[in-house]
Amino acid sequence: MDEQEREERLALAGALRHSADHYLSEQALRDALSRSYYSVFHLGCILLGKGYGSHDEFLTDLHGKLGASDDLWEKVKRLQELRIQADYRFDGLRRIYGGDPEKFQRAAFDGLAQGREVYSELLQRVTKADQYGSGNERKD
Repeated sequence: MDEQEREERLALAGALRHSADHYLSEQALRDALSRSYYSVFHLGCILLGKGYGSHDEFLTDLHGKLGASDDLWEKVKRLQELRIQADYRFDGLRRIYGGDPEKFQRAAFDGLAQGREVYSELLQRVTKADQYGSGNERKD
């Protein structure tokens, strides 16, 4: 990944994170969940040093980078699942949350909080990798 792509992804990740933190309606919450995942996805691409067209390949490579004992990968995977529900399950409010908008809202807020946590952790790892100049995370 060249420096220009890295900087563009970093800017996009920050803008998506900001957008994900502003929500109200079901549609806005769905959009926020999707943007939350994509903010994490772009930071992950920076950490891995390349872009991805396949989210499955991204998750596989991220798992390899983080290691089996790192629960951050599980959280990223969960964020991707929430993004898929938000983007593709038009009937998710009824089928997943029993038609209860407050239940959906609570779950969405929990997912967004987890997205902020994961974003922060990945940003720290990207910054730490930058400090070592290799583009690869140092394992202490």
